[in-house]
Amino acid sequence: MKLRCTANSIRLRVRKSDLDALQSQGEVSVPINFAPGIKLEYILKLGLAEHPQANYTAQQITILLPTELANNWINSEEVSIEHQQAYSDGQYLQLLIEKDFPCRHTEEKDLQDTFFELAPKDDLSC
Repeated sequence: MKLRCTANSIRLRVRKSDLDALQSQGEVSVPINFAPGIKLEYILKLGLAEHPQANYTAQQITILLPTELANNWINSEEVSIEHQQAYSDGQYLQLLIEKDFPCRHTEEKDLQDTFFELAPKDDLSC
């Protein structure tokens, strides 16, 4: 699972193995270790929610997906789940969770773990 953050935006790209773990275990997580005892962990999790939502607690970003929405997405050819998480001050956080395609500018080590079959044939991107 890959994490990309820009101003008020979080994007997760998930591989087939990530979605297998999400369905069987209810979550998938990735740690980023900065130094001994200092890490950031990002988690994609299934649960009870009306819409996808992001939360941040000490050293952890959690993206919660409504279970039924996630299962429908996982078991379809639909590529992404997108949601704008609004705040009371009028700002929002853009959430985008996508099935991962192979990169066209690097050689994939495990093409079978990407959603190569859903990628446009003329536009493989990262």
